[in-house]
Amino acid sequence: MLQRWLDNLSSLPDATLILLGVVALLLAAYLWSATEIRRSHERHMQRVRDTLYISTGLLGLLTIWEQRKYEAPSEEQHELLKAMHACKAASFLSPQLQDQIRDCVKNEDPARLALMHKALERECTALSDEFSRNTYSVHWGRAIWNIFRPAAEPAALTATALLIGYLFYTERITSTPVDSWNNLLPWFQAISLMLTILYAYLLWSSPKRGTSGALVKWLSLLIALCSLLHLIGLAAAPYALALQLILFVCGFGLTGSRSRSERPYAGHAETDENSSNSRMTTPVHGAVVEDSPPPVTPRRSVSASD
Repeated sequence: MLQRWLDNLSSLPDATLILLGVVALLLAAYLWSATEIRRSHERHMQRVRDTLYISTGLLGLLTIWEQRKYEAPSEEQHELLKAMHACKAASFLSPQLQDQIRDCVKNEDPARLALMHKALERECTALSDEFSRNTYSVHWGRAIWNIFRPAAEPAALTATALLIGYLFYTERITSTPVDSWNNLLPWFQAISLMLTILYAYLLWSSPKRGTSGALVKWLSLLIALCSLLHLIGLAAAPYALALQLILFVCGFGLTGSRSRSERPYAGHAETDENSSNSRMTTPVHGAVVEDSPPPVTPRRSVSASD
């Protein structure tokens, strides 16, 4: 098909201008993609820098409080409260840590502050490592990837144009009546190939940061690889499309995020209750020994005169 297109294009009087226009269009798409990727990376690193700038203030106060056993005068409590409120604007802190900060704002319990201090230190360390890795070191593989990644847009445009040209120029899909199963096969193949181009583009253009979207990338790769069934022939188009649609629907259930109430952080009241229930019965050498409950401190009865 591509050779037939080139032969027909060479027979036109303005074939050189048309070819130069297509090359210029693809080059413009590449330059636009490279510029957007660079700007996106700069915005990402700026957000990491802002998060570190905001979080390190709270981290320093918590370090001082840890040395004082989380006891400080009211003036320093006010500073700690301001620092915790400021961390709400730190966009790269995890939702679990944001929940811990909100709980500590409502109740400055030493145990909660200690848990939040450890979680904040872990996340600040991870962000600092990411900032240093992306700022001061460029690996050989990353340099090559930075060159080829902006080519995702031109490649997707070219693949879409070739597919549309193949369907309308070779298969004559618009002039074929859909009154039989065999006439539906080119439509199935067209939809399947469009899904393949879409998910191949998402795989190519997705940033290579972390492993949080590993399941999404694997599902996208499987959907794209389903198009290999088209090598068998046009009769395999319904099966390839069916597999792609099944994987697409499964993605909603496999990649759905849990609500915050269903994923409490360490030290949350729900996990504390579950852990205390699990400690009530402890197996020892095949027997189950019930742990004695903690001593209950008697409360002073409140009279009406109080």
